[in-house]
Amino acid sequence: MRYLLGRVLGLVPVLGLITILSFGLMHLAPGKPTDAATQFNPKVSLEVRQRMEQLYGLDQPLPVQYARWLSRLARLDFGRSFIDDRPVITKIAERLPLTIGINVLVVLLVWGLAIPLGAWAALRPGSVFDRATTVFVFLGYSVPTFWLALIVMALFGVRLQWLPISGLHSLDAEAWPWAWQAWDLARHLLLPVGVMVFVSLAGISRYMRSSMVEVLRQDYIRTARAKGLPETRVVFHHGLRNALLPIITILGFELPALISGSVVMETIFALPGMGRLFYEAVMARDYAVVMALVTIGAVLTMLGNLLADVAYAWADPRIRVSARA
Repeated sequence: MRYLLGRVLGLVPVLGLITILSFGLMHLAPGKPTDAATQFNPKVSLEVRQRMEQLYGLDQPLPVQYARWLSRLARLDFGRSFIDDRPVITKIAERLPLTIGINVLVVLLVWGLAIPLGAWAALRPGSVFDRATTVFVFLGYSVPTFWLALIVMALFGVRLQWLPISGLHSLDAEAWPWAWQAWDLARHLLLPVGVMVFVSLAGISRYMRSSMVEVLRQDYIRTARAKGLPETRVVFHHGLRNALLPIITILGFELPALISGSVVMETIFALPGMGRLFYEAVMARDYAVVMALVTIGAVLTMLGNLLADVAYAWADPRIRVSARA
């Protein structure tokens, strides 16, 4: 508990520094939230623009604007959107379930496939299966995510017309039975989820293979085999658990990577999630929405790292002993 308390308290200044840098960089970018309503309207005078900036508090110095935003954040108030004047928390709540659902599904599929693939390749290094997974890894690393998404859209959606390429539901899906609606939702999510799983699966499976190969060379594995233990117990009980230690560390970096990947996937496939909301807010210079999403992303990233540390301590008793010491 002392270790966890120290880690949680250490996250507070990190979060503060992230918000300061994000707030400053966002205001240094060209354009303002009022440009969309005033820049392309010749009837809007300079006085009207100044009044709008005063209304939103954009005429104040950056430290004052940041202090006001921070005071609202302390009350869990992210403000109102500059685009439609709706509460930011309401807009995020509408988009959050889809993004969380997709990311949880991707994580479960990636880890459920990468661990056995990497372990199986490590048990037979140099085999046909190992070489095939190596080629698979190189493809996953070398192919850009957005390019792969466009390729599968053109192939499966446009040419073969097997799967839809945008949105979550068909136009008349509301009149269908619930089973058909669920099937329609699965068809719409198959391409974006498949692309995200393919890109993430390649790297984690290779990490798992390297870790498993290193563990199987250790002296305690040879001792366990010399004592006559079954091979399945040697591999899965003694080998696999220790091979998972480096993979657990990667878990802390998977969460922010998936969130950033959601921006690309949701924009390309027109999915109404947090990623697309972030893209739209950046393009419109909607400071309130951008800062809210950056803060949520930073919190999730730090929580992911904290969970990785806790899981690492759970898997390796030596870390718990050193923490108590």
